[in-house]
Amino acid sequence: MDRLEQRERARMRARGVRVVKLAGQDRYLARSRTYEPGSYFELWVSPWGHVRCTCPGFTHRGLCKHAEALRARLRQRVG
Repeated sequence: MDRLEQRERARMRARGVRVVKLAGQDRYLARSRTYEPGSYFELWVSPWGHVRCTCPGFTHRGLCKHAEALRARLRQRVG
């Protein structure tokens, strides 16, 4: 699967992901449903606008459904 296909797959899977902003912080949480059900992954946005996630998928591929869900949320705010 090439990078474009991976990103599109992550976007499709992001539709069911709920991202919660931590009060008073520039960090977000997304619940794990498959890796460790009930646990959370931490997300944050760099000063340059790059979204990062602590999940294994992001660590391995540099993209994941959690990061795509946060990107979509941030785009809605701007647009």
